Amino acid sequence: MGKDQDLLHAVKTEDLLTAQRLLQRPRPGKTKLLGTAKRVNVNFQDTDGLSPLHHAALSGNKELISLLLEAQATVDIKDQNGMRPLHYAAWQGKTEPMKMLLKAGSSVNIQSDEGQIPLHLSAQHGHYDGSEMLLQHQSNPCISDTAGKTPLDLACEFGRVGVVQLLLSSNVCAAMIEPKPSNPNGVSPLHLAAKNGHIDVIRLLIQAGIDINRQSESGTALHQAALCGKTEVVRLLLDSGISAGVRNTLCQTALDIVNQFTATQASREIKQLLRDASAAMQVRALTEYCNNYDLTSLNIKTGDIITVLEQHSDGRWKGCIHDNRTGNDRVGYFPSSMVEVISKRPGSRGSESSPHGSPTLGQQGGSSEGCLGSPEAPRRYEAAAAVKSPSGCPPQEQRSFDRKAEADVKSEAVVTWLTECQLQFYTTHLLTAGYDLDTIGHMTPEDLTAIGVTKPGHRKKMTSEISKLPSGDWLPDHKPVRTHSEPPPLS
Repeated sequence: MGKDQDLLHAVKTEDLLTAQRLLQRPRPGKTKLLGTAKRVNVNFQDTDGLSPLHHAALSGNKELISLLLEAQATVDIKDQNGMRPLHYAAWQGKTEPMKMLLKAGSSVNIQSDEGQIPLHLSAQHGHYDGSEMLLQHQSNPCISDTAGKTPLDLACEFGRVGVVQLLLSSNVCAAMIEPKPSNPNGVSPLHLAAKNGHIDVIRLLIQAGIDINRQSESGTALHQAALCGKTEVVRLLLDSGISAGVRNTLCQTALDIVNQFTATQASREIKQLLRDASAAMQVRALTEYCNNYDLTSLNIKTGDIITVLEQHSDGRWKGCIHDNRTGNDRVGYFPSSMVEVISKRPGSRGSESSPHGSPTLGQQGGSSEGCLGSPEAPRRYEAAAAVKSPSGCPPQEQRSFDRKAEADVKSEAVVTWLTECQLQFYTTHLLTAGYDLDTIGHMTPEDLTAIGVTKPGHRKKMTSEISKLPSGDWLPDHKPVRTHSEPPPLS
């Protein structure tokens, strides 16, 4: 080997004495003999483009770094991948070597061929002290690599909680969690953390104010967590107000995605969480329905309980039937005229507006027709089944049960009237807006438009049917189940 290669080998093996000897300058006044070998090249590079300074930074040997810098080694010499010695020191989390290279003039924001600055590598590998040092030397945490990821993205993806906390405490926190101007609909740090199940990182991002409902092509962070089977992440995101009704570019909700899973315990739990979050209504099949010519249809039997996922103004609803025996779900479309409403889940996440101001189910990428609920609507509609009050309950509780039973009767009246008018697909529009038969009788065309009856033909027909309603109270033919507050029947 020549002296250049000898120096490279000495630094790689951390042979300080050999490196010193090779780099030693001739003594002043010493006579040079003709044919004496030339001075060793301190910037000699191997086939990968690695110089002695690269190897010294990688090993973190301060004596060798100092020796090479004194010998005028190029501090920002790059290898075949555009990586400088500071990149390697940051990768290893070697703070003292980093400090020496920075003091020698290494650029803190210089990018490799993959667009990474030293902070990318330090953050990805969870080096808190190294990341803090780079930030103190004005490293820019908003720089993206060629994959579009910032140092915060990498720290979140790999679950580096301490580094995430450090980056979020910087004065450019808001800029890091906002969508990137070059890719406003791309993957966010929340997507990356959710995909890999990093609960503590997700909590930090939510506390920092990240848009929990930000979408990428694959959907929200909820889609990612559901797809990767991260049950606790799904639960945390739902509890934090993420919208379960958001659709990705393939028109899939998170529940649609998880329905493609195998029947694992994790997928069953996630399905149940998403059903609870998405469903604003449950219905019971009044008759059998089967359409073998439509692959998207849901075959139902009389008495089947269906969780309604979507409503459409043409009377075609999308629902899910869960088989408790097998743990599987069947999802498809069915005519709304073949079911009766049995319950709306008050307080379900899908029917409330989240603290982040996200759209609710039915408001995703469509008109207001077919919405399962409106966040502004009063929650007057409970269940259409008769309710018994428990014996011995306090008067205040008793009154609440009485009011609930009365509301059930009024809701059932609305369902019956709309079915007779063949307008049953507007049942939820009226009930979630708080209307009963008395108040429907006073509705104007403008009121109908406000709740989502926007088709002129439907609005005209409903206005006509409203005009036929009697002026007095309207009740169904049968009485509700007697509550304990009523006197017993006379013998």
